[in-house]
Amino acid sequence: MEELIKGFGDQMRTAIEIGQAAQLTAPEKEIRNVLVIGLGGSAFGGEIIKNYVADQLSVPYEIVRDYTVPAYVSEHTLLIASSYSGNTEETLAMLEAALPSNPKVVCITSGGKLKERAEKEGYDHIVIPGGFPPRSASALSITQQLYALRGLGLIGDFEPHLNEALQLVDSFSDHENARFIAQQLQNKIPILYSAPNFESVAIRWRQQIEENSKHIAFHHVIPEMNHNELVGWKNPSGLLEDSVVIVFRSKLNHERTEIRMDICREIFSEYADTVLEIAPEGESHLGQLFYYMHLGDWVSLYLAYLNEEEPTPVKVIDFLKGELANK
Repeated sequence: MEELIKGFGDQMRTAIEIGQAAQLTAPEKEIRNVLVIGLGGSAFGGEIIKNYVADQLSVPYEIVRDYTVPAYVSEHTLLIASSYSGNTEETLAMLEAALPSNPKVVCITSGGKLKERAEKEGYDHIVIPGGFPPRSASALSITQQLYALRGLGLIGDFEPHLNEALQLVDSFSDHENARFIAQQLQNKIPILYSAPNFESVAIRWRQQIEENSKHIAFHHVIPEMNHNELVGWKNPSGLLEDSVVIVFRSKLNHERTEIRMDICREIFSEYADTVLEIAPEGESHLGQLFYYMHLGDWVSLYLAYLNEEEPTPVKVIDFLKGELANK
């Protein structure tokens, strides 16, 4: 896993080359909504895109992780089927459920049944390199979604921001901070808070801490948690004394959200073991998202080492898939 994280910049360069060469056919009908179907690491790319394009995409964008799709899917839907292996059973089931509505289909995969189906039916598809754990191949799916949205005329030029993101990953040197954060999280419960425009970062950190570090974590967004979860901080059980709060700050957050974070920091400090506030490098939203994502990957790796866990295997997920195959 360490080598895969080190190679994140190279993966981004490969992804850019693939995206620039991708050939997409024009949709027969006007695109009025975008639906990404996928699970786990293959769905995560959609979270980054959802945050990044929120202020430029003029149609609704949703991610579904299930076996079924919403009733609104139609010939005006851009359906992005994202499965790194190409064999994710839920994604294949969602594709089958959507096809009777005749959406515009774009598949992003390294192979498997999804690639076979796309080739057989003539669906647009972008093939990415295989052989990695899906969670370590996220740059491939993120980048292809950007090129697909631009290629279909739904967003404008994003490459300057993507290039900044690549530079931030290439020049990353904040390992001392990553190790410090990991040390704070050891034997504690990480609780991650972001603004809505950075929720993908909180999701990524939670997922990577869970899969790489074999360590449970939780996340929520501010201001929404101010209307419910904040009350739960007055917990008489004492469990919160074993928690570490991480708040993702950014100058791109809404100013009122930043004020809320200031107030919440004082509340968290009364109950949590530790409260950490971190800020990203980069000027663009996409650059900051990638910086945070890369920092979190390193944190999860260092926490895995502290937990004396091998970060790459996910034996319990393999067990689950094996059991499902017998049902």
